[in-house]
Amino acid sequence: MTTLKIDDKINEIIERFLAELLLKDGVKIDKKTLVEKAILWAIKNADFIEKELLNEKIEIEKDPAWILLEKPMSWGIKDASTKIDEFLYGG
Repeated sequence: MTTLKIDDKINEIIERFLAELLLKDGVKIDKKTLVEKAILWAIKNADFIEKELLNEKIEIEKDPAWILLEKPMSWGIKDASTKIDEFLYGG
């Protein structure tokens, strides 16, 4: 068995949720079972992890790299491929 430390605020939320389950639905679940089931559900629902937990899923249209690819900045030359070799290797 592994010990998992969680923030006091999160612990309070879990305790409140478990109390509400017991009062409203008459369902008694221990904290360990709730946390295990929540973790398993989150793993099975990877899109939830990406969107809600990590907050890193950026819509591709809003991604700065995508925007630069769609609307590249002008360097003042039509084809940079010849300038790349000059820049990298000296010309």
